[in-house]
Amino acid sequence: MEGRPWWPKGIALSHDDGSITTYWGTMPLHVPDVSVEWWNSLEGTWGDWPQASKMELINETRTGMWYDIGEYKALIVPIPTGKQTSRLWRNPQLRHALETNLQLPFAGLDRDGDHILVYPKTDAAKISAESLAELHKTLINGNWNTPQDEYGWNDRLKKIEDSLKTNTLWRAPHSYNTIGIPRIELDGMRPVPIPFSEAILWKKDTNLPMIRQAIKHKVLLKWRELMPKKYHGEDVMRTATGGVAHIKYDLNLLDKAEAVAFDLDSVKIDEYLSGVDRFQAKLGIMRLMLMGSPLGIIGLIATFMLDRAGEISQPSIGYWTFAIIWIISGTAYAFTEPDWRQEL
Repeated sequence: MEGRPWWPKGIALSHDDGSITTYWGTMPLHVPDVSVEWWNSLEGTWGDWPQASKMELINETRTGMWYDIGEYKALIVPIPTGKQTSRLWRNPQLRHALETNLQLPFAGLDRDGDHILVYPKTDAAKISAESLAELHKTLINGNWNTPQDEYGWNDRLKKIEDSLKTNTLWRAPHSYNTIGIPRIELDGMRPVPIPFSEAILWKKDTNLPMIRQAIKHKVLLKWRELMPKKYHGEDVMRTATGGVAHIKYDLNLLDKAEAVAFDLDSVKIDEYLSGVDRFQAKLGIMRLMLMGSPLGIIGLIATFMLDRAGEISQPSIGYWTFAIIWIISGTAYAFTEPDWRQEL
């Protein structure tokens, strides 16, 4: 079992019949003795559960084991990571909204989360800017999106940073228009369980920024052309409000967690993370440039009040001085802000 792709050999400590213990905590473990007889005798299933005519292993991934069961294919997840996938079908409103956008599982078995998911046998559509934009617009139109949650998103990153001991620390504000959507992990346009590493490090069911999916699947620029502008304006993209740079950090941090959990090569991820401090130094300079703005504003107000009181003979000097400080500070701030397009 320790040599299977879905076994977190990088952090596993021990296991028994019902759980696996790791450096990061404990997760449920269910490794069935797969057979046609086992499948056809399962109880407590949901959806349109099919009978299997065969149980032919197609492949194994870090998510689980894919089987050809005859008319359909099934994903057996030995270490369930939640119910984010099955709820897309089991919630009638969500199912009705998303069944034209995604290849949803239509049956399954819940054992401490999504243990088995059954899908049509046809291949899922490939992820594209068009398919993601349609999915996101469907979620928005159905009011399945949630408001910006910068506190929850930043708390999530802190938990992961602390667990990985990456020596990085990055918190960011986010624009009001950076909306969240339900956590949907995609394999093509097919929802699958979220990664083991993410599930064990962050136990809460947190909606993540919508643009995260477009950045993760490298279709952001084309996706922007297809979405309402408010969801991809400069206020959403720019580095000063988290934007692309902070979400790229989020994705790399989760990739690092996956690499540690499964003992994968992480040279490129480590190279990226080693540059985070240098990037944050640029942000520090950018914020330093902005410090002149409050000085300029306070100076203008003070000059106005002293002028009204007749305490200064040449108020124009004060007005010009503090106005110039304000303008220079704002210009320098904008000039030193890294271009988010360079982060793609």
